[in-house]
Amino acid sequence: MAGHTSRRNKTKPHKPPSRLRYEQSHPTMSCRLGKDTHTLLKQRLEDLGGISFAAFVKNSLGLLELKIPDIEEIKEEAEGQGYVLGMEEWQIWYFCDVCHERIDILPNGDEHRAIIDYMRKAGWGHIDCHDPKLRTKKHQTPMKRERTITKGNR
Repeated sequence: MAGHTSRRNKTKPHKPPSRLRYEQSHPTMSCRLGKDTHTLLKQRLEDLGGISFAAFVKNSLGLLELKIPDIEEIKEEAEGQGYVLGMEEWQIWYFCDVCHERIDILPNGDEHRAIIDYMRKAGWGHIDCHDPKLRTKKHQTPMKRERTITKGNR
């Protein structure tokens, strides 16, 4: 029937006895905080390794000893992740002509020096260094530049 509600929907939902015992032995506490205080508290919990508010309270009461994150450990982990990401995005490599497996080029290794030598002999350089219209005095002195590289017309 339209608009009919059963009596069962009006009563409180049934809770198992184990849930009732848990709620009695672990009463809920709540408090209201200003927005700035709430933000500060959430940041502090995150700074402590993402702990829960309950763990923070227990620690404050001396009931729980928190492991404060080790800054050096965090730095080492971040460096490792950065190194791996850098290798994935910037590693120079080529395929073996015989077995076709990838060969990574190590910085300042023999292959690296061969590439540098080849690029120099082949006349590769910055586009604006090869285009007389774009060349200025500052481009005539060697310096690190992050510009597009092209093969010059020699």
